[in-house]
Amino acid sequence: MKKIFVIISLLLCTTMLSAQTYEEMVTKSMDYLDKKDYFSAEQALKAALRKEPANPNNIMLMVNLGTIQRNLGKFDEALVSYNIAVDRYPEKIFLRQSRAALYCEMGEYGEAMKDYNAILLSDPNDLEALYRRGLLHLYNKELLSAEDDFEKIVSIVPESLQGKMGIALIMKRRGNWKEAEEYYTDLIYKNKSNAELYFNRAECYLQLNKLARTNEDISKALELGISDPLIYILRGQLRLAQYDKRMAKEDFLKAQENGVSESIVSDFLRLCK
Repeated sequence: MKKIFVIISLLLCTTMLSAQTYEEMVTKSMDYLDKKDYFSAEQALKAALRKEPANPNNIMLMVNLGTIQRNLGKFDEALVSYNIAVDRYPEKIFLRQSRAALYCEMGEYGEAMKDYNAILLSDPNDLEALYRRGLLHLYNKELLSAEDDFEKIVSIVPESLQGKMGIALIMKRRGNWKEAEEYYTDLIYKNKSNAELYFNRAECYLQLNKLARTNEDISKALELGISDPLIYILRGQLRLAQYDKRMAKEDFLKAQENGVSESIVSDFLRLCK
């Protein structure tokens, strides 16, 4: 019965939308978006595209449709929408930015790299593309290439927090924990409300066996509302260093509850036995 109701609702929605003008359907989609009703927003945009398939404004509709489909978890459909937009207007950087972000969300890092490379070929100073490509280089363990991208950001915008955080990440990847700790301390001095900075410095403190300071920074990051569930992995490691296996286990399980993969958590849980 519920399935039949959904089908009937969809048919009614489609019929009502088809009776409206292109502009009305676009406006309707924005109203739905304001209410976070992504399903209805998607239907309204599709109806607008069917109504006037040659309308020059459809390029923005395709991008919006792709973003809505991403929010609905329809990654394959979102990719189709972005592909259509990019194929028609390959020179539009914002289109490739959107598609690259989707590729990253899908785990298609090689395809994302292609889009960021294309963006930077067109505009070598695109800060967002430099930062995202730098992160991809880090993921691929290409530290020198990542360093080049982050340093390029800082050369363009000397006070860029993204660029400096990228440089600090490279320090950590190279095991330069003391240098990284000092770098994060300088960044925190200028950005006292950034939870991610405290989280990263806490990792440095743990590696340097400064347990009290590790605890202080983890508490501060949580107080500031950090969303990264790896904070519980870090706190669990701190508990292990303090020989508190029971509390460490609770943290590792909490990390899993908040989205950290079971394969990662299981390795830490073995240390709690």
